[in-house]
Amino acid sequence: MKLHIEADPDQGRPPLLLVHGMLSSRNHWLPNRSLSERFRVIRVDLPAHGLSSAPRDGAAATPEGLVDTIEAVRRQLQLSKWYICGQSFGAAVTLRYALTFPDRVLAQVFTNANGALREAWEPSHQRRNQMQISDIRREGHAAIRRLPYHPRHARRFPPEIRELLSRDADATDIDGIALLLAEATPRLPVRERLGELRVPTLLVNGLWEKQFQPTRRWISAAHPHIEIRDLKGGHSINIECPEGFDAAVMQFISAQR
Repeated sequence: MKLHIEADPDQGRPPLLLVHGMLSSRNHWLPNRSLSERFRVIRVDLPAHGLSSAPRDGAAATPEGLVDTIEAVRRQLQLSKWYICGQSFGAAVTLRYALTFPDRVLAQVFTNANGALREAWEPSHQRRNQMQISDIRREGHAAIRRLPYHPRHARRFPPEIRELLSRDADATDIDGIALLLAEATPRLPVRERLGELRVPTLLVNGLWEKQFQPTRRWISAAHPHIEIRDLKGGHSINIECPEGFDAAVMQFISAQR
């Protein structure tokens, strides 16, 4: 399984991988065009999203399988090391990638990622996930549109971005999304492994997502090696506060070089 890649021309700028969240696409990063002034930006579509194929089996849909697909992108582009950045579900993938391949990551940035940093699921959460999977397999995109993280519900997105990402979400592969929810979502958390991080790490936190703020405070107290930049915005902080997000990424990475 190969991911669809959109990469800036190689003009000597350091490579920066951007990985979107569930029900989005590489277009999630359109508001962050200014990053291309400093980096060779590499945008991918996750499996079952955008122009990427769906996972072929359960193993390909696990967090470990998704990390392998990211590593295949690095090899395809013949990069020795790169900067990486993940948003939401994508942050769960990039955090795990940095834990798996620390020698291939120069530094990493991630945004609000409840799934990656949650504590163990209660049985009620597991039942809800199974119900969502059953609804998607039975009703298709009608069920996907009801999910709270479908872009159509993103009130703070610019209208043109909300419309574009909603179309992308409505074009996702039904079976692939169900497989990701079944195989990846229950296994996403890396909360207990954050102490193992060996690469410089920045959390760009959207302050307006109240659900994530207890996690933000826990990271600050338990893992002071992770830098935090708070911005006025919510879950998709790179879209809701693009100038602040781009500046935070550039300042952080510049300090590592």
